[in-house]
Amino acid sequence: MRAELKLQIDKNTTIPFNHQYHLSSMIYNALHTSNPEYAAKLHSYQKFKYFTFSWLDVPNRTVGKDGIKSRDGIVYLKLSSPDDEFLSTFLDGLFQEPILKIGTFEVYPMEIKINEMPDSFSNKMTFKTLSPVYLKTKEEVDGKLKTKDLLPTHSKFFPNLKQNLINKYELFYNKPCDMDFEMEILSAEQKRIQIKETFTRCSHLIFTIQGDPDLIRFGYECGFGEKNSMGFGMVEEKKN
Repeated sequence: MRAELKLQIDKNTTIPFNHQYHLSSMIYNALHTSNPEYAAKLHSYQKFKYFTFSWLDVPNRTVGKDGIKSRDGIVYLKLSSPDDEFLSTFLDGLFQEPILKIGTFEVYPMEIKINEMPDSFSNKMTFKTLSPVYLKTKEEVDGKLKTKDLLPTHSKFFPNLKQNLINKYELFYNKPCDMDFEMEILSAEQKRIQIKETFTRCSHLIFTIQGDPDLIRFGYECGFGEKNSMGFGMVEEKKN
């Protein structure tokens, strides 16, 4: 299930480039407004959150050194989850709080659209990311294990991406996953993102994925890679 929000923002507002953390906080605040118990349970869960979201889409924009401004005051946000309770709880929170805070600035929901899923998921599809894919691994450096961000050029990138999706599927549906897929990256753009005080390297991608349609659909719904609930790994189908 997916939702698209059309939001109004003051034209003089500068949206910082690194706004994912603030979007995540806004989402949790809306969940808490609707259902405090559900929001607390989701936030405290240490495994996977099973939702993802895009960066703010600013179609009519100017870009400066400090961030982005909207010429017409209109921005868009997309959210996706395989869990219908997540989106219904979030949308209920929006109706109770018509003014949303994203960091230090306010936005006003103008329109909420529930997007239909693709008519069918085939065994070969092409996606582009709406928020970059993040993956990490542990590597030994000077006798100590250190966290390393993975880019598509690293040999562990695809195996880690595949295993992450399978792990999420098995935990969400509480059953073994014997499905598989292959992936061909058509283009990759490296990004350096700040989340609080931490910088991470991640990748905007266009890629073709081929395999079991049910597993492809699940990746489409909950996001590819890690930290989906912090605004990583959301995709949409790329049409020719």
